[in-house]
Amino acid sequence: MKFKLENTFEDNLALFQAEAEQIDPECAKILFDNLHILDSGSDTAPSRAAIGEFHKAVLAALDGLSNPAGEGKA
Repeated sequence: MKFKLENTFEDNLALFQAEAEQIDPECAKILFDNLHILDSGSDTAPSRAAIGEFHKAVLAALDGLSNPAGEGKA
């Protein structure tokens, strides 16, 4: 897959999403379901807190894939 410089960010993100969904649909869903957490709503980078929340949300979703019934949790 190659990003195109003439595309918008959103267009290239859609290309990436389509490619990721072909490779691993479950992980692609987790990524794109949580990507909004990183959107600061402006041209500034996401805050450390937002990045931390993104990591927590993705990790929780990945844990759910490996342990769907919640087995082994204290």
